[in-house]
Amino acid sequence: LILAITTFTYAIWSRTHTQTGINKNTYACFEISYAETNGAGITMENGIPQKDEEGLKNDAYEVQIKNTCSTTVAYDVILNKEWSSNLDNTHLKVAVDNDYKLLSAATLTDKRTIADFNNVQSYIIGSGTVGPKLTKTIKIRSWMDEKTTEEQGENKSFTFKITIETAASTTNPNNLVNKIIAENEIKEDVPDFSKGYPNSSSGSDKSGLYKTEDDDGDTYYFRGKVDNNYVQLGTYKKDTYIYFVGYNHDNSVMYTNYDDAESACNENYNVDYSDIYDTAQDCINDIKSEPMQKSEQPILWRIVRINGDGTVRLVTDNPVDFTPFNETSSGYQYVGYTYDNTTPCTKDKPCKSEYHGSSFTNSNGGDNSTIKTYLENWYITTLNAFDDKIALTSFCNDTSYGSGNELNGLYYGPYKRIETDKQPSLQCPDPTKQGGGEKRNYGGVYKLKVGLLTADEMNYAGMSENSDYRSFATRNNYLLNYLNNGTNEYWYMWSMSPYYAYSSYAGEFYGYADGYIDKNFDVSRDDFVVRPVINLKSDVTVTGSGTEQDPYVVQ
Repeated sequence: LILAITTFTYAIWSRTHTQTGINKNTYACFEISYAETNGAGITMENGIPQKDEEGLKNDAYEVQIKNTCSTTVAYDVILNKEWSSNLDNTHLKVAVDNDYKLLSAATLTDKRTIADFNNVQSYIIGSGTVGPKLTKTIKIRSWMDEKTTEEQGENKSFTFKITIETAASTTNPNNLVNKIIAENEIKEDVPDFSKGYPNSSSGSDKSGLYKTEDDDGDTYYFRGKVDNNYVQLGTYKKDTYIYFVGYNHDNSVMYTNYDDAESACNENYNVDYSDIYDTAQDCINDIKSEPMQKSEQPILWRIVRINGDGTVRLVTDNPVDFTPFNETSSGYQYVGYTYDNTTPCTKDKPCKSEYHGSSFTNSNGGDNSTIKTYLENWYITTLNAFDDKIALTSFCNDTSYGSGNELNGLYYGPYKRIETDKQPSLQCPDPTKQGGGEKRNYGGVYKLKVGLLTADEMNYAGMSENSDYRSFATRNNYLLNYLNNGTNEYWYMWSMSPYYAYSSYAGEFYGYADGYIDKNFDVSRDDFVVRPVINLKSDVTVTGSGTEQDPYVVQ
């Protein structure tokens, strides 16, 4: 039994004392520390009913769980109700991080015995896992439900203590998180993010598994030329090709469909390709195609990182298609993964796009970007059978303030981190808490089943905004595997990170096949490729060794 104990007392239209303090306990596989974020007891005096979005902004009680062992461990968050509490369970909302419910809807469990505390009922209000060698921080809040009447809440109070208890250890050596940790040396130094991988022509920069932090705790990310992060999951459902004119020549051009490639031969062969072809027909006969996805072929993914919540982020090894980020770029909102949101997408209340077996529903009522619609349709047709393996977890479309303003042009947070400071981050800023303009009704923090990489994740993986890196790149990076065939061909890969916007155009960062991160002013471009990103649940098991020839195969 792992205990991390504090007291919450809610004095609803009354005043009550609460226990305070900062505590730390150490147990086998666990270090647990816990403290109120405001440095004192969390006491609501003369409280009134609150809406959920208001309750999620209340001071939180934080519990930090550090798993010191080499296996994934699960935990339950238990609320133990004190005997004198007289506010009914149907009027108390409890939240673990951003997941909230009425206490009456929580699972009743066996009473926990706590010294000097008369608890009459105990409830499981949240559960989760902590991966091997990972640290996770959870935030616990509560408030009186907005539907509580004065008669139901007047002079009522509620006191409880929280215990954190291990539920079951995921000691299975075939657990994907366990395998990644066991099969890779963890590097804790900080790479030079102003340069790509390798940092120089000598190739001295180290590839491998590195450690940093995201919003949920410790995270481990792959960087550089790694060849043991392949995962196989699902099969493609249609054929998609790229077409090349002047294949493997310096002036080769890529087209998204055959008709455009043929037109290029008919219209431009005598200007651009006369040194290669004698006639337009010769040019047409030499059009080359390369598959992006082929129906019924297994989908190979690359592991990007173990997230702080214990899930595992994957990106497809190949692009799957071309699509604009948004059909139009004439406005700030079109850098948004969703836009015209009815409520801001924040860390306290992320916008969710939940899957219901045949469709997705936005929790915030916002309009989908073109690329979000494409990705979710691709998910429905391609990954429906594997939905129980895929987590609904955090994605960042960072519309926080970087510099400039919404009158003359706004640079977003990713620009400041990637372009100016050269310090990427896997923590997503809250756009409503940044300066530089109105609280934006586009972009922000999301919970999704499928999305895109951020420019920060590309930077961590070994890509750089420094174009000088191209001379060293040689596509020595697991994200650049596609078209790594010795040709001069190229592609642009959408990220989820806004770059700059003005009233008449909007732009995102993108990954370039030569190995660097670039930016554009037109989210409506239709010649950028899509590489879907998903997150596997922390309890997923696999076979295989993670190589291209023997990938991890999800069971």
